[in-house]
Amino acid sequence: MLIIGVGLGFLRPYVALATLPPTDVRCASVAQNGQVTITWSPPADPLGEFDHYQVYSAMSATGPFLPVGTLPTLASSSFTDPLADGRVGPVFYYLTTVTNAVPGQESLPGDTVSTIHAQVFQSTPLGSADIAWNHLAVPAAAAADSFTVWMEYPVGTLQRIATVAGDHFAHRHEISICEDSLTFHIRREGPGCTSVSNWAGDVFRDVTPPSTPVMALVSVDTSAAGAGLTTVHWVPSPQPDTDGYIIVFNAPGGPAIIDTVWGWGSNSYEWGDATPWMGPESYSVAAFDTCMTGVPPSPNTSATQPFHTTLFLEHTYDPCAGAVTLSWTPYVGWPVQEYTVYVQMDAGPWASVQVVGAGSSTARISVAQFHTYCFAVVATQGGGLPNSMSNRICVFTDHPGLPGFNYLRTVTVTGAQEITVVDSVDAMALVRGYRIERSKNGAPFVEVAFLVAGGASVITYVDTDVEPGTTGYRYRVVVVDDCGHDALISNTGSSIVLTATPDLHGVNTLAWNGYQQWNGAVGGYTIYRRIGQGPEQVLQVAPPAPWTMADDVSMYSTVSGLFCYRVEAFEVGDPSGIDAVSSSNEACAVQEELLYIPNAFVLGGYNPIFRPVLSNANVATYELSIINRWGQVIWTTTDPHQGWDGTAGGRQVPLGVYAYYCRFRNGEGRELEERGTVTMLTALE
Repeated sequence: MLIIGVGLGFLRPYVALATLPPTDVRCASVAQNGQVTITWSPPADPLGEFDHYQVYSAMSATGPFLPVGTLPTLASSSFTDPLADGRVGPVFYYLTTVTNAVPGQESLPGDTVSTIHAQVFQSTPLGSADIAWNHLAVPAAAAADSFTVWMEYPVGTLQRIATVAGDHFAHRHEISICEDSLTFHIRREGPGCTSVSNWAGDVFRDVTPPSTPVMALVSVDTSAAGAGLTTVHWVPSPQPDTDGYIIVFNAPGGPAIIDTVWGWGSNSYEWGDATPWMGPESYSVAAFDTCMTGVPPSPNTSATQPFHTTLFLEHTYDPCAGAVTLSWTPYVGWPVQEYTVYVQMDAGPWASVQVVGAGSSTARISVAQFHTYCFAVVATQGGGLPNSMSNRICVFTDHPGLPGFNYLRTVTVTGAQEITVVDSVDAMALVRGYRIERSKNGAPFVEVAFLVAGGASVITYVDTDVEPGTTGYRYRVVVVDDCGHDALISNTGSSIVLTATPDLHGVNTLAWNGYQQWNGAVGGYTIYRRIGQGPEQVLQVAPPAPWTMADDVSMYSTVSGLFCYRVEAFEVGDPSGIDAVSSSNEACAVQEELLYIPNAFVLGGYNPIFRPVLSNANVATYELSIINRWGQVIWTTTDPHQGWDGTAGGRQVPLGVYAYYCRFRNGEGRELEERGTVTMLTALE
């Protein structure tokens, strides 16, 4: 009798209970030609009642199930259905056992199992293969917990491309070949066997670009061996068909492709034309694969992440404060935790000198003069992630404008109350000016003038608040730099003070101080003398020492007693090739005037002329007058060489006593007068 029963959710006919237990199909596999092979585990038959297996099949889970084969051997564990085509849809099977009784008794149906029917579709949008399959009706305890997805590519080569959980029945596979036929099938492991789906495929084309590369950082190579260029770092795209990467630079006119880096695993690039020392630079990276699409054909190319921008470091150096102020643009690309300032002095090791927060962009570093300092700033993102370094800047902490030299060439007396100071300065130096300092008779130096720098190589100062004939002065010049500091002090120059002392024997003694300080040596002293109001003439060239001389002027008794002197020191061997001179004050010595006036003269005798004898007197203002007893001036002359011969108006005057008046100017310019009487006698008969 036929009875309709229910088993595991599928409706199927079966006969009355047999004495043998049912047999469960474990696996169902579809061959590439569509034939289906089912697999089971033979049941136990201790009484030898087995006659044959009866295989039932249906194209639907609800039937009708029809017998498709008989197997008479108990040990049989598989059956291939020659009429099935598992390529068009799932095929459902169950198995019964039949005894050898008469009539034979058929067992209850075993668990129903279906083939895995795989379907492959083009994705929307194109670029992937969408694979779907049906549920496999097997006992939960006997089934593996996952599906494996297999692909044949190239032909004859199988590769497992995914493992999917047992309760999932779809998978999307991204196409990584440019264009070709791909075939897929699904496998599921059972107890001692494997269920394999039909093989399904299509011609696929890769129109999907690689994943956008993840930007890691942009940084500047500041190493000693580096060229200071910008390096871009990124995380490679995960797709193995990635052929390379496009480096994009954010130029002033907009993004521009600057280079291509080949190779899937490439992850860095240094741009040979980078100029990170001129300003911040921004970069990003796109990935492309091996497939050409579009018109004109071009590789599948990913988008780019937002640009990452380098740190741009600048500096200002304040030589007056001895400090370098650093400023930088922020790193753009990831959140900055802090900035660390590094310094290197004179090519030594790098050292961290300051750490500032992410919101800071300046630092002030104290430096010493005349060293080379290099600076760089590192942006840190924390968490062990890589850091970005700025461009490197270097500065030599020179003191701009410091003079290379400051030489006081000479101090010389140029007037009765005037001393001129001449100083050679470094015209290329950037300085505020020159402070003139003076010491009076060995006292401390004090400022007497400040000359503003004007670009001249020689500066001259005329000091009129002086008494060069009685006081000794020393001078020096202090260069005041652009910071207001004393930069360089010159050598000292001293004025020459000359004295001239007369004695009663017609000798004038000269004394002076030696000149100080020339770069060369004092070659000697040229002594000049002026007699009265006459011209100055070289008297003698004296050696560098001693600083004294005696001048015998007794032979000049017929002239004025005024003798004026000047000493001029001269330099030899100055390294510059320009020897200097320094003049003293003019010192005058006045020899005491000598006057002899006879008290008588004899007409026709030895001294027939009455004439005063003058020595060391200034005869230019001479006057001699003869006065009679009545107070009348009867004769006068202004010629010191002319005497009175006893006549007046061309006629002889009477013998007797006459008065005289003599007036002249001495060497110091003082007028002297002498009065007296003279007796005129005669030797004539």
